[in-house]
Amino acid sequence: MKILICITHGNVGGATNSVFWLAKGLKENGIEVKVGFGEGKYLKEKLEKEKIEFVNFKWLKRTHNPLSNLFFIFEIKKFLDKEKFDVCHFNSTNALFGAISAKISKSKPKTIFTIHGLSILDPNYKKNFWLKPIYWLIFKFLLSFVDMPVFVSSKNLEDAKKLKLVKNGVVIYNGIPEPEFLEREIARKFFEEKIEVDLKNKFLIGSIGRLNYQKNYEFLINVFPEILKIKPEAIAIIIGEGQDRKKLRKFIEKLNLKDKNFLIGEIKDASKYLKAFDLFVLPSRYEGLSITLIEALFAQIPILASDVGGNREIVGEDFVFELNNKNDFLSKFKMLLQSSQEISRKNEFSLSTMISSYLQLFEKLQKPSQR
Repeated sequence: MKILICITHGNVGGATNSVFWLAKGLKENGIEVKVGFGEGKYLKEKLEKEKIEFVNFKWLKRTHNPLSNLFFIFEIKKFLDKEKFDVCHFNSTNALFGAISAKISKSKPKTIFTIHGLSILDPNYKKNFWLKPIYWLIFKFLLSFVDMPVFVSSKNLEDAKKLKLVKNGVVIYNGIPEPEFLEREIARKFFEEKIEVDLKNKFLIGSIGRLNYQKNYEFLINVFPEILKIKPEAIAIIIGEGQDRKKLRKFIEKLNLKDKNFLIGEIKDASKYLKAFDLFVLPSRYEGLSITLIEALFAQIPILASDVGGNREIVGEDFVFELNNKNDFLSKFKMLLQSSQEISRKNEFSLSTMISSYLQLFEKLQKPSQR
């Protein structure tokens, strides 16, 4: 069996890591695999290290430009006409245009599209609301070229059915390799040096994610004065970079939280510092199945996450709060402080489970349909 896994870019991100881990796992299982993507050194370096074949597509970009997407359709068709694959597995919106190419290519491979989150089509997406009908039409059209849509959470599949985006699909949870975490004191020392604050006897709240609309960090900042009334020694550290940095920094200054809330930028392999946190918070407006939240689960630290996407499926109902609901967040926060209840780790999120699930799906698609 020969598989092409395709993603829009190879920059740092949850979907990018999932593609790499899947490609590596398939190769270790004796499957011939190649990864296609546009720009991005991160994925390229990881694939080269594992000696996994890849191809860079010039016209595969994160863009709204229809000409770029059209050129990509022709570019990947030419590639698929030369190189025969049994299955093409697409993993992001712009890459999905390749499903058209697969179906009009000479070899006509089976097609899978993993929806890592509904993004603009998510019920909680409120920004640029006028884009929703346009995106719905584009997705509906492109999905007609997909043999099997895959969702990373049951909630996303349920929402997609309600939107009449799909009639069916399968759920395959994101899986991660066993993470390596630094010891708590070493990780806290790292943050002490970063923010130049003595963290002894501090209650450290942390998060990892892009500083953008989706991750909703303004909620955490906005609720922080109330957190301080409950836990005066609390400090928040947000790891990540993004377009909302200036806006969030101004918001922190407006609420006089400069010595309490810290935006420390992007950190390589940030998850290894998770054990430094007394609480991990993910206040997102929407999610597919957050890799960072799974990593926090594996770190066995207390977690509070907004009840969106697959967050509840990862941590359970006791550790989620209603989106943007301060009272619910603070109520759950108080309960966590008073309780020693831990979130149980789940085998569904192991890398081996994810790889096994995709292998079964690939094999199922290869079998001739029963009449």
